[in-house]
Amino acid sequence: MMNINEVRKLIYKHGEKIGLPYDSKLYPIFSSTGKVFSDGGTIYISNNEYHYVIMERGKENKHYRSLDINDILYPLFEGITFSLASKYELKNRNEKEDPRKLLWSKQLELLGKIDPLFKERCQKEIDSILKIAPYKKCN
Repeated sequence: MMNINEVRKLIYKHGEKIGLPYDSKLYPIFSSTGKVFSDGGTIYISNNEYHYVIMERGKENKHYRSLDINDILYPLFEGITFSLASKYELKNRNEKEDPRKLLWSKQLELLGKIDPLFKERCQKEIDSILKIAPYKKCN
């Protein structure tokens, strides 16, 4: 099992692959004490498990825990790449196309740079969404 400093280095290394600077606000807080901060994401290690907690306004929104670091890294980078892809889509919007198409395409591209398995996992999630809510036809 990695310690918190090794986890931090790994996350920054993955962030570097997608051009995310070290001082980006998209990164979580890394807690060596297990303290969870009241807003945003916190990563810590407790009882030989990795934890990634997302807080909003002092309330726990999501709490991922696993013995496998990839179970923590995937939701972290799924969120980070979604934010980056959303900004990309907004700057490059095509009014004749469902905005999700460009957004998800960019997100998959970014996740693929981090880990091909992350890209594959996200593609499956997108495919599930599209079964329920297919791309819209725009004029």
